[in-house]
Amino acid sequence: MPQEDIAVWSILNFWDCLIFLSTIGLTVLSVLYAAFVKKKIYARKGNETTKNSWIEHILMGRQLTLPLFVSTLVATWYGDILGVTQIAFQYGVYNFLTQGLFWYISYILFAIFLAKAIRKMDIATFPDLLSKLIGSGPGQFSAVLIFLKTLPVTYAIGVGIFLKTLFAISFPLAVFIGLCFVFFYSLFGGFRAIVFSDFVQFIFMYAGVISVVIISFSKFGGIEYLMDKCPASHFSLCGSFSILNTFVWFFIAISTTFLNPTFYQRCLSATSDKVAVRGIFISILFWFGFDICTTLIGFYAKASLPYANPVNASLVYCLQILPNGLKGLFLGAILATILSTLDSFLFISSTILSYDLKLMRFKSKFLAHLFSSLITGAFTFLVVLFYEGNFEMAWRMIKGIFAACMFFPFIISWFRPNIVTVRSFASSCFCVLTGVLLWNFYKPLPLDAFYIGQIISFTSLMIPVFWKYLGRKKKLINI
Repeated sequence: MPQEDIAVWSILNFWDCLIFLSTIGLTVLSVLYAAFVKKKIYARKGNETTKNSWIEHILMGRQLTLPLFVSTLVATWYGDILGVTQIAFQYGVYNFLTQGLFWYISYILFAIFLAKAIRKMDIATFPDLLSKLIGSGPGQFSAVLIFLKTLPVTYAIGVGIFLKTLFAISFPLAVFIGLCFVFFYSLFGGFRAIVFSDFVQFIFMYAGVISVVIISFSKFGGIEYLMDKCPASHFSLCGSFSILNTFVWFFIAISTTFLNPTFYQRCLSATSDKVAVRGIFISILFWFGFDICTTLIGFYAKASLPYANPVNASLVYCLQILPNGLKGLFLGAILATILSTLDSFLFISSTILSYDLKLMRFKSKFLAHLFSSLITGAFTFLVVLFYEGNFEMAWRMIKGIFAACMFFPFIISWFRPNIVTVRSFASSCFCVLTGVLLWNFYKPLPLDAFYIGQIISFTSLMIPVFWKYLGRKKKLINI
């Protein structure tokens, strides 16, 4: 059994190392191929407008076909196997409910209400959309919040922990190596490079987790074995949590999906409305299969190693039961899930600086992407060091505040245009930021700050509307 102070790499044989390194090698080759294709497209089109150049760079020229749409959406959305299997190890079926079922509902709602509609609008990014719905000021402010939200902090932490475990190196060095690798391989080819590399990583993801489930089932048996070895609470939907604490994940899923720029980028890049909508529903089937596998891995790890450290229990379990060769495949799957999300979020954060905020005023898209990626990567590294690898703290402070500020202004503006004004948007964001920070500091009640932020946001937006309604009603009465 590998210990925390021993490099996992030292227990791998030749075939494990070869299969693992093939994940990296094929990723690099896919990026080089994407850069070659992009160069041919530019050569064929000749001189083009600045707008079309950005569409090619950000949205792959809106030529994303169904297989590539599914693979890039599925791979990008699933950022960390170990994080999800940790929840399954600790809480069982609760993992599938909170990290699976709730999210499927949010995907279906996105496909029904947003996927086709956003494609009819002249936009390239989510800040473009908010600028059209509310105004350029909120659009620019949302770009700043999206930059902070999409900083790949949690995935940089994930790759750092993974490389630290693999090679027994310091955590800061592991994060630095991971960020440098993603920075260099995603530097060329624009969004096309991200899509092609996601296709490779998608294959490794599924091959790795499916192999673990098959080996586990053949060695230990099925549901009867798990029910005998795992705690009864593992088979309860809410586990040891209250319904209120469980359902916070449903609202997180809805707000995350409806505000996530990766979803918009994929849908806007699709070749047609049919590809965008059908691609989301096909992706749900793949996510369903993957979530079944990761939940089962957590169950088998709990049954086999009941007192192991939850952080690395699933990794230790998988390396124990997998034969030589498949160990490398599973490690490749872990790396693929992290890289496929890390590169996408790094690209989107860089795009915010160069396209939405227009801070990189270069004629060359390569130079704009280079400098914006350098700034994004450096900022991510500093934030990771500041949070010292704490997933939960980084997620709650950055992504929680973003969702609270943006969800209701966007939803209300989407379904009822002109209700949210620039002034009400600004005051709502100020109230949310102040309220959430004070709530986290004083914590007067055992209620998640996510709920508080959403309540403040909705209330602050509705007060001007209600006040205006009362004014109209009073005027009619006086008449």
